[in-house]
Amino acid sequence: MFLRDPCGTIREKDANLAVSPMDNSLYVLDNNVVLQVSENHQVRIVAGRPMHCQVPGIDHFLMSKVAIHATLESANALAVSHNGVLYIAESDEKKINRVRQVSTNGEISLVAGAPSGCDCKNDVNCDCYSGDGGYAKDAKLNAPSSLAVCPDGELYIADLGNIRIRYVRKNKPYLNPLSMYEVSSPINDELYLFDSNGSHIFTQSLTTGDHLYNLTYTGTGDISGITDKNKNTVTIRRDTTGMPLWLMVPDGQTFWFTIGTNNALKTVAAQGQELAVMTYHGSSGLLASKTNENGWTTFFE
Repeated sequence: MFLRDPCGTIREKDANLAVSPMDNSLYVLDNNVVLQVSENHQVRIVAGRPMHCQVPGIDHFLMSKVAIHATLESANALAVSHNGVLYIAESDEKKINRVRQVSTNGEISLVAGAPSGCDCKNDVNCDCYSGDGGYAKDAKLNAPSSLAVCPDGELYIADLGNIRIRYVRKNKPYLNPLSMYEVSSPINDELYLFDSNGSHIFTQSLTTGDHLYNLTYTGTGDISGITDKNKNTVTIRRDTTGMPLWLMVPDGQTFWFTIGTNNALKTVAAQGQELAVMTYHGSSGLLASKTNENGWTTFFE
């Protein structure tokens, strides 16, 4: 079988293949372009674009998160997870040694492999192995050559240049020496800390370790206040059942709440004036209407 790209060029015969466990579609990596072949033999590009087949008028820098407009660099291996995420290994064996993923909505992002400042192939003094136990995006790979994904989502990388099999696990809670569970978000540069009861206590900067938010709770475990790094505090007062009565914002203004029988927010008021009144579709919790302080009502179907 021969495959043709949208520009009409017959591609290389030695293509890397992967099969999606979700729909049995076949992924073909061919000359830095990934094609998806469905069970009914429909073909589409899912990542990469031939350099000779650019679309006029597209800013490829701004579109770099869109997989079909991204440029793949010496791509050499594919794998597809059980939830449909496509992984692509790229390596020029020099400064580019990475693994990227294409989400089910078509966005491409880095999973593992920081760029190298030196030539991993030709510079014997180039350090091309690091990052074990840290974040995958900061780790250094050397000629990743093959990929595999377990049903639990863990990604295995054949790090050929380092003669190792390395794996990327999901960002699971980590119990630190202070007996607090840590969950990180490298994209937001934030670290979330939880106590043994699962209550979110702090949010810290992942880079500096500075506290961004401190959260306090009532004796029954309901949140009672949030303080940011500038000492601005939002205070929540509750009744004996734990339902919120009012909220005080940093400038001292107080907003009063009414909670309906379905535990949904019914009214918001300040200084004796209702600012919002909400109704819901039965007991579903889905918003039916919202009326503002001027009497304007918005309906939701």
